[in-house]
Amino acid sequence: MAGRRIEMPGDFDGVARLFPLPNLVLFPGVIQALNIFEPRYRMMMEEALDGDGLITMAMLKPEQLSTGIERPTLFETVCVGKILTHAKLDDGCYNLLLAGVHRARILEEVSFELPFRKARVELINDEVEDEQLAEDLRQEIVERFLEILPTNSHLDRESLENLLDSNVATGQLIDLIAYSSGANPLQLQQLLDTHQVCQRGKLILKAMRSLENNVASEQKMQRPTFPPDFSLN
Repeated sequence: MAGRRIEMPGDFDGVARLFPLPNLVLFPGVIQALNIFEPRYRMMMEEALDGDGLITMAMLKPEQLSTGIERPTLFETVCVGKILTHAKLDDGCYNLLLAGVHRARILEEVSFELPFRKARVELINDEVEDEQLAEDLRQEIVERFLEILPTNSHLDRESLENLLDSNVATGQLIDLIAYSSGANPLQLQQLLDTHQVCQRGKLILKAMRSLENNVASEQKMQRPTFPPDFSLN
């Protein structure tokens, strides 16, 4: 993952190539490894490489997964990503690293003649409702994350300290912690949907408390009882 921001191209025309997946949410500032193998998305990849290098990650609504319809419904809020590196494999598939660049909202889908989906989007900027509250939430979020720090987290303690030293914006810090927290895809989508920084901060705290409670419950269930049950052996 990353902490550096990449700017949107100045000539972005507002039309985004959509790469829908069922359980993946990309955030601005995050780097995601992807493998592209379906023919329609290989075509999308080739168009992106020939153009602005942008691919927009969108999550499918879960109730759409079993319907078998050609264009299942997507969540409205998406993340525009920029191809950082890529490798075309011998079979025509691609491995790539995609950096999240900007939140966006789908306005309408366009270009229905293509095998992959495109949409006209509007870019969404973070809004800090209360500077002091945002600062207080920032401190609490960092402390809570360090308490629950997942063993397989994308964001370790040293990386987090480096981010804090760089004075990373609170909204971006929340996004990076959210991506690394172990929250489920629907929780992550809710966080992506929320461009108000303080509200997003409250949501990630709620998600981390839930994760902490789940871990505590699992540990309690696994803990042996004492004294042990009487045995006839």
